[in-house]
Amino acid sequence: METNRKIVFIMLSGIFVFLCSCEAEEGPFVTELETIDVSYATDIQPIFTNRCIQCHDQNHPTGLDLREGNSYDLLVNITSSNYAPNLRIEPLSLENSVLWHKVIGDGVFGQQMPPVGDPLSNFDIEKIESWIELGAPDN
Repeated sequence: METNRKIVFIMLSGIFVFLCSCEAEEGPFVTELETIDVSYATDIQPIFTNRCIQCHDQNHPTGLDLREGNSYDLLVNITSSNYAPNLRIEPLSLENSVLWHKVIGDGVFGQQMPPVGDPLSNFDIEKIESWIELGAPDN
């Protein structure tokens, strides 16, 4: 019985010494996600073509034509017709971009887009996020 107490004491002492020797690393525990490199023509426009122009083309009265050749000029630094004075896309600002809130579906500017079918994939949302954060270049 005495031997068991000694073993327990030695083990607890070892654990105590080990725990006292550990140091906490300094710095933030949350890391910022890297912005991925995107091109409007090859990454963003195909999202609009595949998922948005069913409702946002010249034949639908939504007020926003997202077809290739029209979409960029109707999105970037353009006041939203439904949510003025907010911009459809404010370069460098996700928080102030109506389109961003629409695709993530946070309800700030109405319902999530697209309204029918599955939401955009996380990868497509990441592309849009990076594009806006990079200044929404027309590249």
